[in-house]
Amino acid sequence: MSDSRSYRVIIIGGGIIGLTTACTLLKEYTSIDKLQLTIISTTFSPETTGDVSAGYWEPYGVSLNDERMLRWARYTYDIFMQEFFSTKAAQAGVMQMPGHILKSQNDQQISENDDFIVPSFLPLVRHYRVLKDPEIRMFDHLGPVTGFVMSSVVTEVRRYLPQLQRFLECDSRVKFVRKKIHSFSELKGEADIIINCTGLSARELTGDLTIRPARGQVIRIHAPWIKAVYYFETVNEGVGYIVPQSDTVVLGGTFQLDDWNTTPTEQDTRHIRRMCAKILPALEQIQDGVEQAGLRPYRDGGVRLEHERTTDEIDIVHCYGHSGAGVTLSWGCAKDVVEIVKTLLPVYEQHSSDLPEHEQLWRLVL
Repeated sequence: MSDSRSYRVIIIGGGIIGLTTACTLLKEYTSIDKLQLTIISTTFSPETTGDVSAGYWEPYGVSLNDERMLRWARYTYDIFMQEFFSTKAAQAGVMQMPGHILKSQNDQQISENDDFIVPSFLPLVRHYRVLKDPEIRMFDHLGPVTGFVMSSVVTEVRRYLPQLQRFLECDSRVKFVRKKIHSFSELKGEADIIINCTGLSARELTGDLTIRPARGQVIRIHAPWIKAVYYFETVNEGVGYIVPQSDTVVLGGTFQLDDWNTTPTEQDTRHIRRMCAKILPALEQIQDGVEQAGLRPYRDGGVRLEHERTTDEIDIVHCYGHSGAGVTLSWGCAKDVVEIVKTLLPVYEQHSSDLPEHEQLWRLVL
């Protein structure tokens, strides 16, 4: 059933949060032929922060005491898993794989009920188990460790975002604009609702000083024998992680708050190589690779996802501050954003569809 109402929506931000929100909006507003959706950003793939990331599903860098995180992460996990078992997987870079999450015991006994061993997000995944003898002994070279293994998913953002953008560009109601927005007032009168998915740029745009950079540096190497994710956390040496992609392997990492440097440093490169070679010693033999650094949008109070009506009567739905979990929370946050939008811009309830949820959100354009 066609709906004659006319709505204008602007999304500011062209990263994983902005584009998943755009796809979700189109899904819920299928009946609105006169919808005008404009996506404005200074950067699109392959220039976004997400393009630097490994795209590993895990609620990383956010507080799990916030129940919203688990709800958003669950929905996103389910969408990615559906996509892995679909025709999208190869083109969109969606890979299911086991993740071994390890922590140095540092001569301390850790209970099986410890938050690290059984974090609150584990029940969201399809399979997991605490590592015990003899399996844990595979990691004797790391010293005393504890940990778990879970069935997770890696979504290569540098492959995934172009597919979302291609799908959106095929819809005549959608327009992409490369432009920097300095103030919401620039858009007054141009949209019924603005959706703010600007990540770290929200600091300048909204004046929210609780959002700050959490710098991450990675190295992309060729190591095709690695088929699983490994994450190793220590007390004194930081962390190392290894995340396979379709044609590379990402080595990380750093989480450096308030560091605005987007240039890779030799010190961090040495740290990353040392930590990852501890996990898989064969990595000592690989000295080439592409180094990258990006700035995660960390926010002291966690993700801001709420509606605001400004003093000059502009309706804004904010969705920023995802830290290192932008991929992990993306579809779940998009769903909640659009639910808020629907309270402001009414739409007829959609008829139920026989298509899987992920196909309702977006489709491959070949």
